Amino acid sequence: MRQAPDGADTRGLEELLDVLRVSDQRESYERGIEQEQAAGRPVAVLVNALADLPGVTGLEALRASRRVVELLTAARWHLMRQAREEGSSWSQVGSALGMSKQAAYDFYRRKLDQQDESVTPDSDEVARSRAALDEKSNG
Repeated sequence: MRQAPDGADTRGLEELLDVLRVSDQRESYERGIEQEQAAGRPVAVLVNALADLPGVTGLEALRASRRVVELLTAARWHLMRQAREEGSSWSQVGSALGMSKQAAYDFYRRKLDQQDESVTPDSDEVARSRAALDEKSNG
């Protein structure tokens, strides 16, 4: 696993998804081996296929899953801003996300507050992000 000096996982989305795919494949082969053995059928093909897969532990897959969620959450926040800048209402944004208007607004607000902690307050990014909060601009 690639890590930044602070220990953070620096793998990209595709690499992380590969970890999750391999984990799922390993579990499927392991289940298949158990089922075939229980039925008294040969398992050599499944055992060889399992041996050909990279080793991925459940904990490694869980870490990759957490990082995927972090990356997707970051992308969601920026896409919400984009939708607002394009004229979508908070009701439309919430609907697209399968949540209420208020839940979408609250999620965005929390992410904006987190961004404020890590970005220069007078940056254009902060201004853009704050403008997307304005309920008057597109309801």
